[in-house]
Amino acid sequence: EAAIRKEIIEKLSEANAKTMEEINQLVYLEAALKETLRLHPSVPIEPKHTLHDATLSDGTFIPAGSTVSLSNYGMARMSQVWGPDAEEFRPERWLDPTTGKLITVSAYKFSSFNAGPRLCLGKNLAMLEMKLVVVGLLSRFHLEVLNPESVTYDLSLTLPVKGSLNVTISRTSLPRCA
Repeated sequence: EAAIRKEIIEKLSEANAKTMEEINQLVYLEAALKETLRLHPSVPIEPKHTLHDATLSDGTFIPAGSTVSLSNYGMARMSQVWGPDAEEFRPERWLDPTTGKLITVSAYKFSSFNAGPRLCLGKNLAMLEMKLVVVGLLSRFHLEVLNPESVTYDLSLTLPVKGSLNVTISRTSLPRCA
């Protein structure tokens, strides 16, 4: 939260007057959102149905009419895909260490918005909406999850929090963003 708030102060002229150019400068915020979606995908398990016989790259044969499920939740934690720190929340993995700019990750690796011909048409709008909500909230409030280690999820089509999510909210103000 502190790094995102710092970026908001440095890059936005004021919290209520946002342009696309200003919002697109919030690269750490976008990295944090992508890292959140990587570890907590809205659709944790995605079923796919084969229309034709298929053979995977490892030689696994899948007959036509089969249902195969992709575990976005599990794949996000695979060290062979994301490195030895795959289970850690690390927004910096989305940033080029030299330039500080966002790096491009294949939609087949980061599949929170699906990939290929099924890529979510609303992906860019969803990212913009998330950025605007976070900027609006963090410009005015400090949020703290109470007992974050006790937060668990219900495995279903989507990934809702199981039970309650207790959060302390306190007012704050940002320079130039009050």
